[in-house]
Amino acid sequence: MIDFRYHIVSIVAVFLALAVGIVLGSGPLEDDISGFLEDRTNALASDKVELQSELAQVRSDMEASQRYAELVQPAVLGGLLITQPVVVIALPDATDESVKAVEQAIAEAGGAVTERVDIDSSWTDPEQADQLGRVSESIAHSGESGDPYELAGELLARALVTDNPRLAGTPYTPSISVLGAYERLGFIRANEVEVIRGGSAIVVGSDIVDEAASATLLPLISWVDSEGQGTVVAGPTDSAEPGGIVGAVRESSVGDLVSTDDRVDTAEGVTASVLALVDERQGQLGHYGNGPGSQGPAPDPIPGT
Repeated sequence: MIDFRYHIVSIVAVFLALAVGIVLGSGPLEDDISGFLEDRTNALASDKVELQSELAQVRSDMEASQRYAELVQPAVLGGLLITQPVVVIALPDATDESVKAVEQAIAEAGGAVTERVDIDSSWTDPEQADQLGRVSESIAHSGESGDPYELAGELLARALVTDNPRLAGTPYTPSISVLGAYERLGFIRANEVEVIRGGSAIVVGSDIVDEAASATLLPLISWVDSEGQGTVVAGPTDSAEPGGIVGAVRESSVGDLVSTDDRVDTAEGVTASVLALVDERQGQLGHYGNGPGSQGPAPDPIPGT
């Protein structure tokens, strides 16, 4: 059994060790330790300056690349979507900057944005699923209940796009009540005064990684593609990660239907998204960007090659 003398001896040993350390540190080892620390500090300071210089160069190169991509975008896209009506759908938390960049690129390609619809986060809120289902059933005049996201996705898609070239780009009165019903309950934001359906669509996502939320949006994306003539889902880099909207599309069966791009926060990515839409309209599917599941940076900018 440990007694009091054992504790005394232990305490004395600790203090002796400290004393020896102090003597060595202030005596024979003082110069060596001080020199080592000084050399190490100088090396770290030099590394920091070098890394800061490299980072500044990388940022400068990225800015130059972005400016160049913005300059060549009109030349690359010019005439590829002449007179083609396109719908832009902004998913929850998509930045207005990215959405407007996509709209501008569509215009530079000669296309026309017929509608912009912003999907509210309440669409993906599981606590709002029952209400989404009820309003969808009332729109469809159906007494049967089912997956609220499937029914809502089908109804909204039909209100926004059509695969009939003669009807795309023309006002469609029945869509007014559909968009109005969802907007009154806060599920979307749209201009439902006059709804002009598009023939194809670009869906702009965010960098939020939420597997459950992304899953609720897949039926809408699938229906938009089914009802129209081509769909592209574009998001920033993180959207390609598992649980992001681009990643969710690529990992699901929807990835066999629609094209994707995971760099919509860059001019290059916006250009690639519009090029992908041009290919989609010709029956060619692809996944572009730098993230998991991408096939390359962009489609061939020359259609048909």
